[in-house]
Amino acid sequence: MPIPRILVRNLGLKVLALAIAVAVWFALSGGKRERISERSYHIPLSIVNIPTHTLIASALPASVDARLRGPFTALRQLEPDKLEAVLDLSNAERGEHIYRLTPDDVNVPPEVEVISLAPQEIPFLLDTLEEKRIPVAPVLTGEPTPGTHVVGVNAEPAEVQIAGPAAALAKMTSIATVPISVSGRSSSFATPAEVLAAGPGLRVRQGQVVTVSVRIEAEPPPPSPTATPARRRRSA
Repeated sequence: MPIPRILVRNLGLKVLALAIAVAVWFALSGGKRERISERSYHIPLSIVNIPTHTLIASALPASVDARLRGPFTALRQLEPDKLEAVLDLSNAERGEHIYRLTPDDVNVPPEVEVISLAPQEIPFLLDTLEEKRIPVAPVLTGEPTPGTHVVGVNAEPAEVQIAGPAAALAKMTSIATVPISVSGRSSSFATPAEVLAAGPGLRVRQGQVVTVSVRIEAEPPPPSPTATPARRRRSA
């Protein structure tokens, strides 16, 4: 039985179209045929779109645990170093907040599903960014050699410029240096010392390192005992 001419017309193009259709079907259905896997990742937490003149004034977790589900090959091809959970502060106002992470906050390909995040709720405090000059309070440790004592200590510069959350700056009356040891010292000395801006969001803008001068002198001799005058005897 002869083959109808309509079936053999442009046979090459028809064969090519069929091959393309098979390839597309194979590619699209590959994920369905492949076994599904789950894997846990420890991914960094990134903060974006922080409003101008504000900063986060509370401690935040550096990372979160994410449980991902998807085709075995897709999970194997993920680059853990490029995964991150994004905390978006667009339109956030000053004050205390709780940000609830969702799967959309994790940058994974479409074929991979985020099935869990821990922690899922991120509490944080958003405060106004301000600056303030604060006196330096040198911290001394140890004792000088016997027979001497510390008579004075000062820092140069005496104040440093600190930037940070407005609420934290309002409570600060001084800022400490790293501990400076006077153990075994018998004379005055000067040494550079780093200023410690301890607290979320605090940083030293000017005067990260100060010069601390410590005055050590000999202890004064103890006062001599006062002689008690002898009492006169009464004559009989």
